[in-house]
Amino acid sequence: MTDLRWGLLAAGTIAAHFAEGVEESKHGTLAAVGARDAGRARDFAARFDIPKAYGSYEDLLADPDVDAVYVSTPHAMHKDWAIAAAEAGKHVLCEKPLTITAADAEEVIAAARENDVFLMEGFMYRLHPQTRRLVELIASGAIGEVRAVDTAFSFDSNPEETARLADPALGGGGILDVGCYCTSLARLVAQAATGEAVVEPTEVSGMARLSATGVDEYATGLLRLPGDILATISCGIRLTREDGIRVYGSRGHLHIPRPAWIHPLRTPGTSQIILTPADGEPEVIEVEATQGVFAREADHVAAHVGDRQAPELSWAETLANLRTLDRWREAVGYGRPS
Repeated sequence: MTDLRWGLLAAGTIAAHFAEGVEESKHGTLAAVGARDAGRARDFAARFDIPKAYGSYEDLLADPDVDAVYVSTPHAMHKDWAIAAAEAGKHVLCEKPLTITAADAEEVIAAARENDVFLMEGFMYRLHPQTRRLVELIASGAIGEVRAVDTAFSFDSNPEETARLADPALGGGGILDVGCYCTSLARLVAQAATGEAVVEPTEVSGMARLSATGVDEYATGLLRLPGDILATISCGIRLTREDGIRVYGSRGHLHIPRPAWIHPLRTPGTSQIILTPADGEPEVIEVEATQGVFAREADHVAAHVGDRQAPELSWAETLANLRTLDRWREAVGYGRPS
């Protein structure tokens, strides 16, 4: 483990969640925060007792007391600031999606490689014990041969969120904001079922309701994954629906009614996976998390910073997911106003 001094590049809601995680972590400290508005940076620093507050991202990246940077700007800004952080010699944890397109992600990865720094996309749910237990159950054959996956993440955005989420220039829409979790999870299930390190769908189709600005307000995709696994993935920013995960196999199915991306599961506590055999009664499997998921994420970076990539969220994994998102957005006609 390497103890890391963190700089927060942006001071929004997700940065606050991560700051709480760093406070809980075993190998991280909060060193600085940067925002476009100096007053906002100072207020954020006072809230979390952060010693330094900067009114620009450039000043944050110039701070020699910052080892690693957490990028949580709007999606469209991830690429430029992740590259700038790498060029400043900082290790990078960038909130999902790493970039808006796979081509942009390749540029960020090239910058990390050229500057010999760590880079990871911030899919914190992948590190939760619930997700890891799901993988173990599938790999062990608990439901037999996996045949189908259904997963959904959808909400009705509030006015504060709506402006960002409605703007295609900022990477708005549900697919990039929360549908990325659904593609990631569906692919993870296929990886556990097939034993492959990284998989991508052989076929991607989809439909969506597009807004007047051309972003997807709610969307559904269909993936054909290796092993002939069919996945239905649904997301939205203007529709509340029941979030969850179901995995169907030849000898039963698994259900997670509260996936690890749901807010209450970001803190320590107990969650459930429901295993229903084809010829038996449901079994509730309790999963205990002794550490908040953002704290776990910060410590995961500390554990693997010397490797430059994290094994569970490798650069190949990031590229595979973004290529899938590219195809899903193309299938629904993203960018063409309704």
